[in-house]
Amino acid sequence: MKTLIAITTCLLTLTGCQESEEQRLLTPANAAKKSIAERYKDPDPDPDAVLFKDVKLDWQQKHIYGQMNAKSGYGGYTGYESFRAELKGAGIQTTVASMWTIRNRLNQIDDDHAADRITATEAAKARLATIFEAQCDDADNSKKPVDLPTAA
Repeated sequence: MKTLIAITTCLLTLTGCQESEEQRLLTPANAAKKSIAERYKDPDPDPDAVLFKDVKLDWQQKHIYGQMNAKSGYGGYTGYESFRAELKGAGIQTTVASMWTIRNRLNQIDDDHAADRITATEAAKARLATIFEAQCDDADNSKKPVDLPTAA
């Protein structure tokens, strides 16, 4: 009987130690969102300096994208805009290597075209590539990104 109790206790303990699939995905996503928010915070830390919605992790878990709404220097929110960030590290050690918003990337393409650094055809291709990249899909659309809960 003692052996049965000991085995049951061990199995329950081991089962509790396994990380759920959702938690395994939320850990790097939350670390990435924290890293993004730190880029927008002023010296007085505000936990709501950046709000996120429709956040997704690409199928390789190397990019995160969605909508973000950051506070301006005046304390008001600027409005939701699409972002994409490249991740480095794993788990709770995940940080953002680089990040861009679609609006900033498209503005840069328009500026390059206006300054004759790229042709109209190159600008059109770059715009399409930006929109495609922002969705974090693979080329044949066989691997879908993972939706993450907003209130994570």
